[in-house]
Amino acid sequence: MLNKLTKDFYSENRKKYANLVKDNSITVISSGTIQNSSADEDFDFEVDKNFYYLTGINQEEVTFVLTKINGVVKEYLFIVKNDPIKVKWLGAKLEKDEAKNLSGIENILYDDNYIEDIKKMITSEIIDIYLNLERKSGYHYEHNKVFSHKISKAFPELVINDCYRLIVGLRSIKTKEEVEMVKDAIEVTRIGIEKLMTESHPGMYEYQLENYFDFVIKDNGQRLHSFKTIAASGVNATTLHYSFNNSLLKDNDLILFDLGTETNFYISDISRTFPINGKFTKRQREVYEEVLNVNKKCIEFLRPGLTKIEYNEYAKRLLTESCYRLHLIDKDEDISKYYFHSIGHSIGLDTHDPCFFENGIEEGMLLTVEPGLYIPEEGIGIRIEDDVLITKDGCVNLSKSIIKEVDEIEEFFKKNNKHN
Repeated sequence: MLNKLTKDFYSENRKKYANLVKDNSITVISSGTIQNSSADEDFDFEVDKNFYYLTGINQEEVTFVLTKINGVVKEYLFIVKNDPIKVKWLGAKLEKDEAKNLSGIENILYDDNYIEDIKKMITSEIIDIYLNLERKSGYHYEHNKVFSHKISKAFPELVINDCYRLIVGLRSIKTKEEVEMVKDAIEVTRIGIEKLMTESHPGMYEYQLENYFDFVIKDNGQRLHSFKTIAASGVNATTLHYSFNNSLLKDNDLILFDLGTETNFYISDISRTFPINGKFTKRQREVYEEVLNVNKKCIEFLRPGLTKIEYNEYAKRLLTESCYRLHLIDKDEDISKYYFHSIGHSIGLDTHDPCFFENGIEEGMLLTVEPGLYIPEEGIGIRIEDDVLITKDGCVNLSKSIIKEVDEIEEFFKKNNKHN
């Protein structure tokens, strides 16, 4: 597993981006920096995904610059020069040749005085500057805002543009290479979920069962989760983003897992719910079959041209009908007691990949389908989530190999669970 993306992939992304920006412009995007957590401890570095999409570089304090002057595009990458002392403590950063081979960018420079170097690139022809001004708190936005103020002060005649929407527009439609990355992550997730069902039994703790998934993704060469795993048993599964994962697994309870891993930062996002002892009760089966039916119908319903609102309203209508059949509600508005989130979101480099849906749902998008019902008074929370690729005429379920039928799950437990 662990498919690789080549420098040609990132070069092609930059070509598409360069076609979108105005002529006589300069683009400056930072990878971000490591943030301090406490004393001499730092948080793990999280690269700015728009920067990564254009460069393939996963390293802090790297700056990408693209100029487009009279139709001629030039690309530059500013990297940190290795400090011999820091190398001994923290390891080496990318050298120029390594950065070139990863990104396909020919002009690799050290960042000793990169702001002054960038100012020199702003010739008299330059009219516009593009910055990655995503409207969120945190270092990436603050760093770019500070840089924006410096440029505004030095070049008051420049028009500042936000390249965030341009790059997000490109990221929304996935290439074949990107889909392969997600499929790779889904396959590792499948192996992990099957391991969870193999090891599940009453009397262990949620985090103990969760550990088997952690082992599988690392054993298959993946380093990171898509997000913090949700391992929610019994009534815990009725909390949408439950994350304590510290309750005892009880006989006759269900457990809901929402989890995933990533390949080259392209993520899987899968939810599966199964009985801890491998056997659904009658009521659990009733609720599960209703959620599964909505999952299947939404996958059949998805196609280009739908709006996100239409997609959500369709799912909500189906789940409302389910709640009537399950004798949970007497009027439509009560659906919010048992279903209170959207039916899905875009995935890609981020778990909730930014996507504006300006033209509705389009061919090439990767979306989740994740209906759920959450019944606290019965201690039942069920979500079934798949990752799908929008095609010309509908969609393809990329996670169809991960079992979700009641009979399939119970049969898997009979044949494979170590504690039956």
